[in-house]
Amino acid sequence: MRRPTLLAIIIGAIVGIVMTWPMMRSPGSLARMDSYDGKFSVWNVAWVAHALVDDPANVFNANIFHPHAGTLAYSEANLVAGAIAAPVYLATRNPVLAHNVVVYVALVLAFVCTWSLVRRLTGSSMAGLAPATGFAFSTYSSAHTAHIQLLMVFVVPLVLIALHRFVEWASPGRAVQLGLALAVSGLACAYYGLMMGLAVGAGALWFGVRHETPKRYWLGLLLAAVVSIAVVAPALAPYAALRNQEGFRSSLNLDEANHYSADTRAFLRGHSTFKTVLMPEALGAYVGGDGEVLFPGLMILGLALAGMLSGRTAPPVARRNAGPMPGARIAGFYIVLIMLALWASLGPKAGLYTVLAEWVPFMSFLRAPARMGVLVLFGLAVFAGFGIAWIERRWRTRWIALFLMVLTVIELRVAWPLREVPPVPEAYQMLEQLPRAGVLVLQFPYRPGEWFPHADYMFWSMYHWQPMVNGYSDFIPGDIRDLAVPINAFPDAQSFRLLRERNVRYVAIDWRTYNEAATEIMRARFPPYGQYLRPLITTGPISLYEIVSWPE
Repeated sequence: MRRPTLLAIIIGAIVGIVMTWPMMRSPGSLARMDSYDGKFSVWNVAWVAHALVDDPANVFNANIFHPHAGTLAYSEANLVAGAIAAPVYLATRNPVLAHNVVVYVALVLAFVCTWSLVRRLTGSSMAGLAPATGFAFSTYSSAHTAHIQLLMVFVVPLVLIALHRFVEWASPGRAVQLGLALAVSGLACAYYGLMMGLAVGAGALWFGVRHETPKRYWLGLLLAAVVSIAVVAPALAPYAALRNQEGFRSSLNLDEANHYSADTRAFLRGHSTFKTVLMPEALGAYVGGDGEVLFPGLMILGLALAGMLSGRTAPPVARRNAGPMPGARIAGFYIVLIMLALWASLGPKAGLYTVLAEWVPFMSFLRAPARMGVLVLFGLAVFAGFGIAWIERRWRTRWIALFLMVLTVIELRVAWPLREVPPVPEAYQMLEQLPRAGVLVLQFPYRPGEWFPHADYMFWSMYHWQPMVNGYSDFIPGDIRDLAVPINAFPDAQSFRLLRERNVRYVAIDWRTYNEAATEIMRARFPPYGQYLRPLITTGPISLYEIVSWPE
């Protein structure tokens, strides 16, 4: 490993600790316990890691919505995050630690890959430090600490590095590398996979004009597409099978897409230490809320403007068996990329996103056009690298780049809202020791739009992995919706029948989800059905019962 790359990895590792604090202070016990999405994120990564370690053939048969199969496909699978987590999970069996290691590794990778791309484009080993910090630890990242798939931003520079390498020399080997990079982006995050596929398509057209070896170039791109599709296809199959399920998102929902589209406020929204001087209403750390967060930071924005103004003086990039590619042509590609991503992020009302949803397979699955703004942030980071390289040449010093990185850290640093994970309840500890069988956890949320509390039950299921009737995802099966109301009458004849149909053996009751009146009603139901239930845990906030027989 060359010295500049090793130095970038070390700096990225240190910056990663600072920017994700307090996560790395106690990575095995801190999580977004204040957020159902945060709990779902930890469960998702832990399930994939657990399945890859213990039962790879059933990775898509997650332990929710029992007895349904293929339930991991009801939401984002997060296969790359789970694969990264698998060694940690195998060694420790700590799902929170496995998740946090993935977050840290993904963001440090984003730092190193962004630095590497800027170095390739500018020839400066220092110019990429501030852009790498600005992109990897952007306000967008700090606002999505509860969404593991959206923290997989390393795939953006990874794919573009592969694209530039292929453009420089269109060999079959580099085409395969490009295809694999695209596959990784798709398996890491559906948004980023489609996004980077479109970015590569735009780059293919931009750099393909007057390419020195057109036949090799276009055949190489075809090979890259074949490799990418071949790798991703097995993971797409479960989603394709669900397209005709009632309630599954298989076409563009215009109202939803418009709601999650970007606007001017999205690109001004986000924590910035320096922005608070100009905009007092932005005081305080921004870590999430309504609307997308796409403010690039004043440091990156200013440096990007400098880079755009100096784009013509960007150094040419050497290519094998061809003349150097002018820096202006590379800068032009990133301007086009920024403009197209900005246009798409504005959603259906702006037009481009609607066209993409109609013509690009699986694009309609993505409900938040605003997330296309990630490419805007990355394009600005690249131009910030051009700006720093220009400053280095003008001032004839490389240490200014390190100073600008420190300023970027100071501007974007925000404490992540992590909380200590409470001790595992005794009922869930016991479930881990019991024979594998269906589990129901009560109270069972059932109102439309209020299924989120099931994510809490999913979180605690990481400590026993029993199959649960409960579940929360983008898609809720119709039969689960139908049983949600009557199952809350447990124990009664109908609820017993429903549980018997689903081979449920254990029932856990979380008394913290009931008010005082509901608790009295619930406890009064038990005496007539006591002969069918064996109490396993009756002390503490969660009771656990085993069904030993069924009412006739």
